[in-house]
Amino acid sequence: MNIPKYEQCVLYDRECIGCLECEMCDLNPEKICDNCGKCIEIKDDAVIKIDKIINEV
Repeated sequence: MNIPKYEQCVLYDRECIGCLECEMCDLNPEKICDNCGKCIEIKDDAVIKIDKIINEV
């Protein structure tokens, strides 16, 4: 089995140094990320725009 000796950093091109920067909130650096999605503008509701209705009987 080929097990890597280190983990790759998800933010920078280097080995993981355990800084936990990847776990911090982008909007509030004093908060641990809780995957709320506000930094990437995730909406709670899905919106679909209907531009045409085809009614074939």
